[in-house]
Amino acid sequence: MSILQNLIIITWDGKSKPLECVYFDKKPNFEILIFNITGENKDCEISDLEYEHYISHRTENKGQIFHFVYEYLITKNLVYNYIGIIDDDIIFKISEFEYMLHIAELHKLDVFQPSIAKDSFFSHRKFVNRSGVMVAFTDWIEIMAPFYRQEIFISCKDYFLKTISGQGIDCYLMPVIQKINDKNRTAIIHAITIKHHRPIRSHKRVYSNGLNNEEEIELIRKEALKIAKDSKYSNLFNLNFIRLRLNEGNKFFIKISIKLHKFNSLIKNLSTFIKELANF
Repeated sequence: MSILQNLIIITWDGKSKPLECVYFDKKPNFEILIFNITGENKDCEISDLEYEHYISHRTENKGQIFHFVYEYLITKNLVYNYIGIIDDDIIFKISEFEYMLHIAELHKLDVFQPSIAKDSFFSHRKFVNRSGVMVAFTDWIEIMAPFYRQEIFISCKDYFLKTISGQGIDCYLMPVIQKINDKNRTAIIHAITIKHHRPIRSHKRVYSNGLNNEEEIELIRKEALKIAKDSKYSNLFNLNFIRLRLNEGNKFFIKISIKLHKFNSLIKNLSTFIKELANF
């Protein structure tokens, strides 16, 4: 059986230099798809670049991009191992992404992302690079530079157009879809660091559907909750998952559950730190 190729989609705003944040220190051993978000025909501007696929659709943000990537994969009958979708303001090196994909395969990851440099613009501190750590397992990864097994990505197809921003797919929908598909190995790969070098702007926008970022997140949370409460999945989603991952239930108990979860993580990290000190 042949080894499946990997695909990395990199967005392009049609104004800046395409792939300008990518450092091509070698020829990639994965395929690249340039996604022009303007919907205009600008093939001539990318003719001398290293890529295998190019599509152009007018989009507002990640949810629509996910949808058109899905359509492209299905229409072209393309099958990959991992699908990565990278914002155009993410600085990374080709060889390091190859190493990251190697690490992901060795650890049999289903969903993952590279860590983020400390001097980046970021929303969640848990994704910031941790020195000396290669892989940190987690419950979800964000939508800035996600990598999914293709089967997981395609399993979310009915929800891509429900959120223009794509927000909520990462923290609410994806963990639910992963459980249904028994693909729960999710991690931040700290061995690789990317830099997000433009300020985060999605939280300030109101999209053409009249919703802002927070409203779209809540919409997807409710969709994920609906799946989790479906009777045919009753054996997969316990009360702890509903509280911690989908933020549903008595608000007091949710706060207690979150604090207990953080405390348990603190104890585990402290225990690891003490064991490391014992080796000096």
